[in-house]
Amino acid sequence: MTAVVVLLLTAPVAGHATGPGQGVRAQTIREQQWHLEALGVPEAHATTRGEGVVVAVVDSGVDATRPDLAGALLPGAGFGSASGTDGTRDGDGHGTAMAALIGGRGVDGGVLGVAPAARILPVSVGADGEKFTTTSVAEGVTWAVDQGADVVNLSLTSAATLTPDLLRAVNHAFDRDVVVVAGTGNDGQEHVGAPANIKGVVAVSGTVRGNGPWPESNTGPETVLAAPAEDVVTAIPLDSSATGFAQVDGTSAATALVSGVAALVRAHHPDLDAGNVVNRLIATATDLQAPGRDGATGFGLVNPVAALTAEVPPVDHNPLAPPPPPPPTTTTAPPPPVEALPTAPGGDDRLPLVAGGLGAAAVLVAVLALVRARRNRIRRAPVPVVTEIPPPDDDFWRTDRW
Repeated sequence: MTAVVVLLLTAPVAGHATGPGQGVRAQTIREQQWHLEALGVPEAHATTRGEGVVVAVVDSGVDATRPDLAGALLPGAGFGSASGTDGTRDGDGHGTAMAALIGGRGVDGGVLGVAPAARILPVSVGADGEKFTTTSVAEGVTWAVDQGADVVNLSLTSAATLTPDLLRAVNHAFDRDVVVVAGTGNDGQEHVGAPANIKGVVAVSGTVRGNGPWPESNTGPETVLAAPAEDVVTAIPLDSSATGFAQVDGTSAATALVSGVAALVRAHHPDLDAGNVVNRLIATATDLQAPGRDGATGFGLVNPVAALTAEVPPVDHNPLAPPPPPPPTTTTAPPPPVEALPTAPGGDDRLPLVAGGLGAAAVLVAVLALVRARRNRIRRAPVPVVTEIPPPDDDFWRTDRW
């Protein structure tokens, strides 16, 4: 996804005296994070800071040396060209930037994330900025879900259509009650690519100061929510910037901000399943365009305070996903009558009764097993049928874009 990256130094702000004869003072990194006030994040932190929630950042890795993320990282993993690593090296900078927007600790006036008490699970799916593959992304998502991620952040997109491995990985996340968030892309086109176009995924577009749509966002009917995507200040590795900070543009940043809000909701409402977390994000969004859902900003700007505190009726499934199939209507035929067995010599009929009791227990166990198996099958969301699967080209994952 496209990005404009500007190396960020502390900037003077008029009217803040620092000493005799001085009329300005340096602005801290935290004070340059305009998106936090725009979303009401400080007010949301009075309710929760994301304690106990794990957010997987499936990306280029997360730099473990950044003080902004001190104490935030869990042991991670690498896939594809990053195979064999633990996810804590980031030669590209993109994954670190996203992780800081989600879980930055705000150390010494540094980057404060939307969910600064959440834990970050770093999953590298490409080393040193190399192009990701659908296989590595799918493997990374599956691994993160199996490690207990509550939210999976996918600040990446493609121009290609859906691929089976990515579809299976996202459905695996849904089966394990995980919220999946992805960006719509930054080509300014009416096209939302994978993984954001998978039904059930929270597809995020961008906004600018004043809450207008960011003009470079990809749009389309799959768009679900919007969040700031212009001049978003975050942390990056020192290998990428001498200051360790940057301003970035793109739906990657917007996606990370929404993932942070999802983490806040999961922390404050631990009893809610993923479908109801998504429903809260949708139902409480601030509408920006024509009433209702639109292709540019979806249901509107994500609203952390409302998502945490509003009264929202529960739903029985993720409103972005197809409804689950109805339970089968087949009826079970009654068991055949049991014929009387001859009485044993001497009138002792205890053995047939014991055998009959074991047989009834076996039937009961079989019926219960069948019911449980049927319930397990019903609980799993059906895998959508992919009718056209062209092979992805060499530019499937745009890692040169934010």
